Amino acid sequence: MSIDRRWRRSPLTPLRATLAEFPRVVLVLAAGDLLASFGFSLFFPFLTIYLVQSLGASAAEAGLVIAAYSLFSVVSGMAGGWLADRVGRRPVLIGSVSMTAALVVSMALVSEAWHVGLVMVLLGCVDPAFLPAARAAVADSVEEARRPRAFALLGVVNAIGWIAGPVIGAGLSSFGYPLLFGISGVLIGSYTVVAVRWLPETRPARSAVEDGLSVTGAAGRQGAQPPDDAAAARRRVFVAFLPLLAVTHALTFLWVTTLPIFAATTLRLATPVWGVLFGINGLLIVLFQMRISSAAEHRAKPVLMATATLLYAAGLGFVVLLEPATAVAGLAATIALVTVGEMLIMPVVPAFIAELSPVERRGTYQGIALAASSVGSGVGPPVAGLVLDLAPGPTLWTAVAALLVAVSLGFVLLGRYAARHLPLGATPSGDPAGIPGRALR
Repeated sequence: MSIDRRWRRSPLTPLRATLAEFPRVVLVLAAGDLLASFGFSLFFPFLTIYLVQSLGASAAEAGLVIAAYSLFSVVSGMAGGWLADRVGRRPVLIGSVSMTAALVVSMALVSEAWHVGLVMVLLGCVDPAFLPAARAAVADSVEEARRPRAFALLGVVNAIGWIAGPVIGAGLSSFGYPLLFGISGVLIGSYTVVAVRWLPETRPARSAVEDGLSVTGAAGRQGAQPPDDAAAARRRVFVAFLPLLAVTHALTFLWVTTLPIFAATTLRLATPVWGVLFGINGLLIVLFQMRISSAAEHRAKPVLMATATLLYAAGLGFVVLLEPATAVAGLAATIALVTVGEMLIMPVVPAFIAELSPVERRGTYQGIALAASSVGSGVGPPVAGLVLDLAPGPTLWTAVAALLVAVSLGFVLLGRYAARHLPLGATPSGDPAGIPGRALR
């Protein structure tokens, strides 16, 4: 095989094609996500370990600190989406990232667990607001068929940051966590510079939205407005999707928040080793995310989400079988399985929400979905931490795997309902390509 053919068939080929395919707004968001993800990955994989081993918190208390962020993000996510629909995507994103960077730096100055908890509350009030704005910007600038690949690209660059971040963070933690928090905050703040300099506003002009809403015709035809019953069906699907999304996040988030505690205490895994294992997640995403997203592009989104949750169930259920002697290899297999699940579900969720949302409420719908995710992320870690405190061992992971199987069935049923009641090929706006924003390229 020639060098040229090997290069074209490498795992990064879809990534290179995507970089050439998408408009500037997606690439700017990708650059910012790269900086921010690297900043977060320096400290976040070790935050619960820091709270338990350095600040003396219990596993349940460490879970509550993480929950503080998630629960307060319920309101900020919805507020961010609402504001993105009214004042624009760009100001919401810039304001959110700037305040997030300042708060992460401030964690270098705290010395007690409740101080960290307070900062996490404030982070929950500002950080999540950027996400619905960014997702709405992608939906504004990319037509429906290519949105999963666009969201997948953001996932890839996010993963790049998480490859080196945990390894470097584990090393920096030996010099003290204040240094770790300071460097993390500066990196996250760099996203603000990128956004101020290069990010265009994408919110559709009011006249463009009104033009899109005024067109009539058969559902599924370009330029057609779906009938009222189809719009109502979309709302019902969206409402039914929210609790499934919340439970999914409550359970899948545990591999980031509670599994490190289990690995350190029950499996006696050293923190630097966990940092290296955590990097498997980012490496696999960088190598295979775009290829998996391209292969799944024309599959039914609820089916993809059902498959993803089954993979999460298999990965987290496998933890039940692990012992200290098999911890490294077993956790590597667990991370590989949950990462494949993540690669399936991560780009599909925002694309599915974008399909269900009216053009003029893209940010709002993304914000509501983010709030549902945050409820799950807020409830899951403290409950799991309490279970881990009361019943050390495999109890937690057995229950998590069983619940994920039930969620997978829920996605299957949702998909069947959507297939019966939603017109194929029509967006809520009646415009398959969406309404383009300003200065996208």
